[in-house]
Amino acid sequence: MKNLLIIFCLFIGVTAFSQETVTLSGIVTDPETNEPIVDAVVACDSTTKVLSDIDGKYTFQVAKNSKHTITMEYYGFENYKAEVSVGNTNYTHNITLKSSDNIIDEVEIVRDVAKLRETPIAFSNISAKQIAEDLGTRDLPMILNSTPGVYATEQGGGSGDSRISIRGFDQRNVAVMVDGVPVNDMENGQVYWSNWDGLGDITKTIQVQRGLGASKLAITSVGGTMNIMTKGIDQKFGVHAKQEVNSYGLYKASFGLNTGLMKGNWGISIAGSRKWGSSYADATFDDAWSYFFKVQKKFGKHLLSFGVNGAPQSHGQRTTKLPIAVIDEKLAKQTGVDYLRQLDSVGKTSNLYYTTQSIGARGNKYNPNYGMINGEVFNEKVNYFHKPQFNLSHSWSPNNKFNWTTIAYLSIGKGGGTATKNTPARDTTTGLYNFQGIYDQNSTSFSNLYSTTEHSSSNYLRSANNDHKWGGIITSVSYKINERISTLFGLDARYYRGSHYQTIYDLMGGDYAIDNSDKNQPKGLSNLGYAMKRVGDKVSYYNDAIVMWGGAFGQVEYKKNKWSTFLTGSLSETGNQRIDFFKKKDLVFADTTMRQVVGYGDTVLYNGQKYTNQSAEARAATTDRKWFLGGTIKGGVNYNITKSQNVFMNVGYLSIAPKMNTVFDNNNFPFLETKNQKVSSIELGYGYRVKKFAANVNLYYTLWKNKPPQYTPSVVTPDGTFSYNINGLDALHKGIEVDFNYNITKKLNFEGVFTLADWKTISGTKVYIVDNNGQMVDSVDFSAKNVHVGDAAQLQIGGSFRYEIIKDLYVKVRYTFFGKNFANFDPLALVGANKDRESWQMPSYGLLDFNFGYTFRVSKVYFTLNGGIMNILDKVYITDSQNGANFDASSATVFVGMGRRFNLGLKIGI
Repeated sequence: MKNLLIIFCLFIGVTAFSQETVTLSGIVTDPETNEPIVDAVVACDSTTKVLSDIDGKYTFQVAKNSKHTITMEYYGFENYKAEVSVGNTNYTHNITLKSSDNIIDEVEIVRDVAKLRETPIAFSNISAKQIAEDLGTRDLPMILNSTPGVYATEQGGGSGDSRISIRGFDQRNVAVMVDGVPVNDMENGQVYWSNWDGLGDITKTIQVQRGLGASKLAITSVGGTMNIMTKGIDQKFGVHAKQEVNSYGLYKASFGLNTGLMKGNWGISIAGSRKWGSSYADATFDDAWSYFFKVQKKFGKHLLSFGVNGAPQSHGQRTTKLPIAVIDEKLAKQTGVDYLRQLDSVGKTSNLYYTTQSIGARGNKYNPNYGMINGEVFNEKVNYFHKPQFNLSHSWSPNNKFNWTTIAYLSIGKGGGTATKNTPARDTTTGLYNFQGIYDQNSTSFSNLYSTTEHSSSNYLRSANNDHKWGGIITSVSYKINERISTLFGLDARYYRGSHYQTIYDLMGGDYAIDNSDKNQPKGLSNLGYAMKRVGDKVSYYNDAIVMWGGAFGQVEYKKNKWSTFLTGSLSETGNQRIDFFKKKDLVFADTTMRQVVGYGDTVLYNGQKYTNQSAEARAATTDRKWFLGGTIKGGVNYNITKSQNVFMNVGYLSIAPKMNTVFDNNNFPFLETKNQKVSSIELGYGYRVKKFAANVNLYYTLWKNKPPQYTPSVVTPDGTFSYNINGLDALHKGIEVDFNYNITKKLNFEGVFTLADWKTISGTKVYIVDNNGQMVDSVDFSAKNVHVGDAAQLQIGGSFRYEIIKDLYVKVRYTFFGKNFANFDPLALVGANKDRESWQMPSYGLLDFNFGYTFRVSKVYFTLNGGIMNILDKVYITDSQNGANFDASSATVFVGMGRRFNLGLKIGI
């Protein structure tokens, strides 16, 4: 009763106060783009300060019939000051900023940031505020499921193992840029998010450009571009620390420091984080660090910037997809699986043994990739990597028409992922690998030919290492001819060398293992010690891949009144070369090269002289360098019909050079008839914006020819195993995307997204497989006509409500629905009776999430408490699937999404 009385008195007091005040509010906008400015510091009479919200809005409660001084500070713009008079009603005072020349600004290199109502492409912006509110301890791509055409999953549930698709194109075909620098792997186009842990802490904005995008570089932005822009130097000093935790035992501590603009136009920004504990699935530990350092100096018309960031990490993985009945009984029955029959099959198949009928489903945290050794968890799948990236950039703007910007970057990566040499036996009672049996055998086994005192390991944990050194330079010159015409031209050069080898990671009870994979390794009874491999020694394979890239790009923009247009073109040449250190060596003479002819003990007689692998003419087995010409041409036009409506169209054509894995096979032989991928696209868009409501509608049509396979296919014949390439696999991606934002009231916001797509492969072909002498040994005749593309949902419906209960206290509810999602499939399996056969369609699912946050101040120190509950309804759902032999749920293997979990964070700063 006492508490009710207190609440009633507070309510009466607040009501009385509100009758004597009015609202003074407005929107802060960028004069060049008309976009709202987020997190601008707006002050009323220098006593009350607020940050502009995601819509650029600020709000004060002030007395009626009063005068006030509004001031505002925001990095990159001149300070603002205005006197306002408020009457008896709510008053609106909008602020349009003015760019400042006396700042340290971010170097714009070739960030290719799209602008609202100007750049004719489809894009979505994710602000630092939204990242802070929604991300929690998840991987950065997961926040993008709220944008049209995006499908992101956490796959096996290990930290950093997420993947993303845009418009049905996987992340090998989605360009990822960090501060204008491409980060997709130079060999296969992949992005491994565990290598970028901590990126969410330093991100200022993520701009997701769907389709061919606005990039001027010749990058593989078939599905889209993730343009990630990190935080720069703020105008004022700031420091913060944050601690986060989630319900399955993952912890994260982070900090950030910004010196602000110091004397002499210097600025420094530092950030770092530590993440440790357990991820969602069993045995998926995480041990990760991240660091970020940036220093900038402006002198005269020049701006110099140096930055480095990295994320050394090690984490356990779950990489094996499972039959549905092994995971969940209810889910199995919902998908039409004969639950008991599948359990019986799994329990009797020696290479599975996940469970039995009597034990039943293992649950969605079950990880089949681990076991126990001496009472401790032992996961065979461990990923570890560290790839620091260094950026040095310089920008010169002698006047407001000319700019010359150059960035040089260097990435040094080292690490890999582990697995056992041979598949271990499994204990059907626990569902775990019997690693203890391997340990017991290795710790007591002798190979007397090699050693009578040391134990030999017949099975062990080995690491597939993928080290690299990658350097590049991007330089661009822009010139504004007049108020209507702007031009930009640039060069892009890269050099990449990746080293691929296996090493012994853990001998699992033994002292050494035997490996004779290196053809140049001394052999024979007197050289047995060379075959005895210890932890860290190379085994199985060792080769380098060299990729060289040179390109030029240019753009012309034309703006007049309501029109804005652009035309962009680029040319690039890519050189690929492979060097194999475990194959027999080449002999290089002035008039000829003999390839892979001398291993240990071999002798070749040439022109009357004997040569061995120790001769001066011997070199590691090296291919010729194969060059491919690629290029892009894109153009678009935007027309602002009114102040609230605009339409745009863009068209483009990409000729994409083959990736390294489709140029040479593992024997150093080039694939025959390797051809460029060819992508044609057209897109239409409409935008509508008024004070409280904004919406976008996009239509797209993309034809992708010579789509490469996900993995290099091979065929086993009586003459051996041969790898081959595929040309002629085509796909058509088309669809409609809608997104909108509605400020229902000053405190209540509603966002929505809708995507309906139709992505299909539309071709078949006959592939002829030849041996190293050019003789045909086999052929594959497959057809995948009108078969839906797998691995990404083609129906997406989502929405969120954000309500600010009181100042700086908000709650947010989001619902996301995914449907029309087909299992990933191998097109080469569509042969014979299975030609043009549709893969299994996974069940649709919807997720309900909840987020909240509250910020308050004590003197100059602010405290932000935020958190969230993901998957409130604890839905069991399938996110990823591989099609099975019967093209149905019973033969498919799957990953399921994470169940209900929460995260909580506390940030303290000044």
